Amino acid sequence: MGKQDEYLKRYREQQSWYRSSFTEKRIPSSGGGMLRVALPNKTSPKVTTVMVSGRTEFIEKYIELARDLNHRGISVCLYDHCGQGASDRQLEDRQKGHIDRFETYVDDLHRVVGELRGAAGLDQVRLISHSMGGTVSMLYAMRHPGRINSLVLGSPMCAIRTNSIFPQFLIKPYVSAACRLGRGAHYVTTTGPYQPVLPFKENLFTSDEVRFRYNRFLTNLLDFAPLGGPTYSWLHEAYKAMRAVNANIERITIPMLIFAAPHDQVIKSGVIKRFCTSSEYCSVQEYDDGRHELFMEVDRIRDDILTRTVDFFEKSL
Repeated sequence: MGKQDEYLKRYREQQSWYRSSFTEKRIPSSGGGMLRVALPNKTSPKVTTVMVSGRTEFIEKYIELARDLNHRGISVCLYDHCGQGASDRQLEDRQKGHIDRFETYVDDLHRVVGELRGAAGLDQVRLISHSMGGTVSMLYAMRHPGRINSLVLGSPMCAIRTNSIFPQFLIKPYVSAACRLGRGAHYVTTTGPYQPVLPFKENLFTSDEVRFRYNRFLTNLLDFAPLGGPTYSWLHEAYKAMRAVNANIERITIPMLIFAAPHDQVIKSGVIKRFCTSSEYCSVQEYDDGRHELFMEVDRIRDDILTRTVDFFEKSL
């Protein structure tokens, strides 16, 4: 059996579990169009969570994580952000990673939490997030403190690495000017449409080659999954959101557990540590040999994250 056949078999097995465990529905997005939401058919008597994914991601990428958490007694609700996965886009070009307002992500999470609470009869839920989803989750915790009671944040987007030829102090004014000049819907310089081929050795996301190749297989298999680089509007809104999070950390008064990779090449992990030390509610667990997508890492790292996540949620009951 070739690798593609193995990945297809894995995909079909995950889809079988997904279809028996979730009910998909579409709900209105605050940014226009509809969101794809997957509500768990059964909610855990212990812990029910919403998985708030990162930029470019989609439900199918997190089915393995949802199943592993489910086996540990945690129910997970999955959804696609506005402009990603099988949710509707704000632009005709589906390849562009675009958002008009970062608040759309936060408002949409509020709608997803409301759907889950209504379907399961819950007072509060917990959030698990990755990267951009961490920024969304923290802003949500600031605006709706009574709706959730704890946060798990994987490599939260507190500050991003742009890998630009421009000095860092010039990037934000440049991006802002591009939006004012009507280029908000254009790709950020040096980015473009999704590239279906990426050698494992060049990836910044995980040291697990099997999960890396399987996730690339998924993205290439599903016609709604590919997403290219961000637009100037997305980056401009992301900068504003990160600034709001870093300036208002004291407004989050629920337990937070952060997983971080000190050598992360996508976000600045040093900012995460400084961010967390300014809050009495926050703790950080670092993985020296991990990369940006810690939930997609090798089993040794990933199993430790799952164990710590379950323990953290159970202690915050």
